[in-house]
Amino acid sequence: MVSKLEMTGDELDSRARDVLRAIILQHVATGEPISSRSLSKCGQFQLSPASLRNVMADLEDLGYLAQPHTSAGRVPTDRGYRFFIDHLMKSHALSRRDRETIDGEVANAGEIEQILHLASSVISKLSDQIGVVFMPTLLQFTIRSMDFVLISETRIMCVIVGTNGVVVNRIVDTRQTFQREELEKIGRYITAEFSGMTLDGIRRRLIRMTEDERALHDQMLQKTITLGIEAVNDVAPVEHELFVEGAASILTKPEFADANALRRTFLALQEKEKLIEILNTFLSEDGLQILIGSESDFTQVHNFSIVARRYGSSSAPLGMVGIIGPMRMEYARMAPLVDYLGLALTRKIEEQEQDR
Repeated sequence: MVSKLEMTGDELDSRARDVLRAIILQHVATGEPISSRSLSKCGQFQLSPASLRNVMADLEDLGYLAQPHTSAGRVPTDRGYRFFIDHLMKSHALSRRDRETIDGEVANAGEIEQILHLASSVISKLSDQIGVVFMPTLLQFTIRSMDFVLISETRIMCVIVGTNGVVVNRIVDTRQTFQREELEKIGRYITAEFSGMTLDGIRRRLIRMTEDERALHDQMLQKTITLGIEAVNDVAPVEHELFVEGAASILTKPEFADANALRRTFLALQEKEKLIEILNTFLSEDGLQILIGSESDFTQVHNFSIVARRYGSSSAPLGMVGIIGPMRMEYARMAPLVDYLGLALTRKIEEQEQDR
């Protein structure tokens, strides 16, 4: 279950905002609790350490900061991070190099598998976090056309073009033998009959057609139905598609340096259904989505944050792309990275649609 903390912009005065922002930025950079003494040395405040301590104590009382040890400085809480993200964060402009890297990779993507692998890999490398890409089951994929290419007597490549321009290729192993001319005829028939339908709808209709009187006596129709069902079953497995790249990046994060914490984290990444549930929730949301700590069971237990956005058209979102990392994350840099990649994938899909 996802339940974001609700923060109103007038909860803190300008001094408290400045102190909270400075503490979060220093903590993200160092990983250490921030003391009033270290805060006063940054030169940003014309306040004594004692005055800063008072402001920090007030922020702690309000739930924005916590003190891990009596003698230590303070660290941001989930509430502090949420206020920072909603009201204080100034996203960094994406560097030219990062934009060119993303654009260059996306330009080479054509098939859906390429998109999934590419997006999770490139976002992991650029962010030094765990890259994730989610796409709901392809059973809801709406087709524009379906073609079949003969590879061998019993191996056929099925090429499906979606209404969103995405191309899906699969090799279908069939028990029947087909001639090239037959496959061309089958492709034309399925495209004419089923264009605009989802793969799930196509499969259901083909299964019903097996009971039609005509199908019992028309050998060509029998072959069409059989190949169509085999193709849809191979192309659209029931399971969701979830790609996770860069899990080794957590080895460099101090939050997971402890052997037990590291083990729990790797086990968490195998709990794909919980992650899928969160990303599925985000699929209906516009723009960038940031989930931190206590805002979901998954992120709370494992001290994670998730930064994600959907890609694909607003009327037919294809999936989610994002990163997973510790709550002590450089959100101001992660947010524009994820946002740009999501938009780049969307542009790629729209370009493919216009070209077809």
